[in-house]
Amino acid sequence: MGKFKNATLAAALLALSGCSTVETGWIHELTPADIEVTKATVSGHLLDPRSAHWSHMIAVRDNAYGDVTVCGMVNSKAINGGYPGMRPYRVLLQGGSSQLVSLAPPIRLWDNAAHHRGCKPHVTSERRYVK
Repeated sequence: MGKFKNATLAAALLALSGCSTVETGWIHELTPADIEVTKATVSGHLLDPRSAHWSHMIAVRDNAYGDVTVCGMVNSKAINGGYPGMRPYRVLLQGGSSQLVSLAPPIRLWDNAAHHRGCKPHVTSERRYVK
């Protein structure tokens, strides 16, 4: 009985600590279609999209509009044929369309946790639709 009480308390603390929310959005479960659209959007900005290695893909849904911001890491071959390292990206999924918000230079792996803490819904001062 004591273990059940401790487990319940731990679950409640995790829920209250913000594990399910990120700033103004909620963690969103990606569908296979969301993943494919995200990969296609980022791949259009890579030198060699066929060599891409994907990891740490998470998504946050904007509570106000329902848009989804996908954050993750990608590594693909550079012009010299080598892999320079994982690059963080952000993609906005909005009503069946997608837009690359950012694709940063390679980062150290220990910076990955900071990248995920920074995954917030992409919000602008005015509501604009992705074309």
